Amino acid sequence: MNEKKDWKNKHVHTKTYGLKVEQALKPSMKVQSKEIIQYYITEDDLPIYEVNRWLDVVSAKSYKTGGNYAYKLLAFLRFLKAKYEIHYREVEDKSILEDYVRFLLHGDEVMVEIEGVRSFNSILEYVSVLKGFYEWLEDEGEIEKSPVPYGKRTDKRTGKRHLKKRFLYGQIYNFDLKNSQLATGLRFREKRSHIKWYSETQIERIIEALPTRRDKLVYKVLVYTGMRIGECMGIHLDHFNIHKRTLEIVRNMDNVNRATPKTKERTLYLSQALTDELIDYINSERVESDPELSDFLFLNYRGPNRGKPLGQKNFLKILKTAAKKAGFKPEEIITHSGRSTHAQYLLELLEEGVITEQYILEEMGWESIDTLKIYSKMENLKKRSETAQDIAERRIQKPHELGKDDLVV
Repeated sequence: MNEKKDWKNKHVHTKTYGLKVEQALKPSMKVQSKEIIQYYITEDDLPIYEVNRWLDVVSAKSYKTGGNYAYKLLAFLRFLKAKYEIHYREVEDKSILEDYVRFLLHGDEVMVEIEGVRSFNSILEYVSVLKGFYEWLEDEGEIEKSPVPYGKRTDKRTGKRHLKKRFLYGQIYNFDLKNSQLATGLRFREKRSHIKWYSETQIERIIEALPTRRDKLVYKVLVYTGMRIGECMGIHLDHFNIHKRTLEIVRNMDNVNRATPKTKERTLYLSQALTDELIDYINSERVESDPELSDFLFLNYRGPNRGKPLGQKNFLKILKTAAKKAGFKPEEIITHSGRSTHAQYLLELLEEGVITEQYILEEMGWESIDTLKIYSKMENLKKRSETAQDIAERRIQKPHELGKDDLVV
């Protein structure tokens, strides 16, 4: 039997095992005298050098991404320390990774202090973070390459197959949870179904159910401009130009409500009607809820946070409540559907020749046309579904009810 220490009974730091995610401010590389949020991982209150270098890299565009990756990597580091008492450099057995995935799926009756039991799709994200971290370690020369070739990889650009010699390639980089024997016979939580885009009727129903002018405006801005919720919550008063009828998306990494763009900065143009509604809101409801003279456009109305910027989770809760009142299932409602709805509308204009692909890239803040192709595929599936339903309805009609103009070719 393996001579392992009895980690079950050993005293450890409650829940954290000495490892935790912390948050700090660091000087911005782009704007002098400005600080941005940074997440990092410490062990016994000391920063882990390699780990935090990687977190700094993945936080380049959004500190939220860095925070998300930090907590996912933290789960793995705690698991290694709590159960195997090893460092992330010492993982050389694929069974350890499989044990970690098994823990994420089912939890561990001994490791009750660490949260387990996650959805299948969530675990795919955890494994993806590990792959990215270990690949970065090798690329940066922080670890040596394994002399054992573990497999082959197809270069997406050239289409050629290359022999891979990545560190832990067989254990982490090439770990395929979907096809792993570990997944055999397991039942995973179903992936939650969401409304991916709204029809005009659905938009009207939700707007009518939203309780305040502010809430209606936030929802309209999401649907009619394609903003992300983080971009919308980060809008300041001086980002709104009433004369040009525009909203500026500006990257503010130090927003107190942690709202910031994931895509690039840009200018979005508003209709006259939406501009007028925003002006009315600023001169009425917003004035009444702004005792601290806030810079933000959308503020909390009441409670201890009155006058402070509206948060993303707070608005999502409001939106779900309104959706339920309007006859929707709250669990199907997400804020990102507003952005998807606007993307679909722009695709229709593209097909009509009204706008160009470059216009869509600028409007949505995308860097690559590949993102547009994802929405094009969604639009094609939507149209196919609508056509299939129409064909099905026609087929069940009696033959004499179909004229020659009704024939489907």
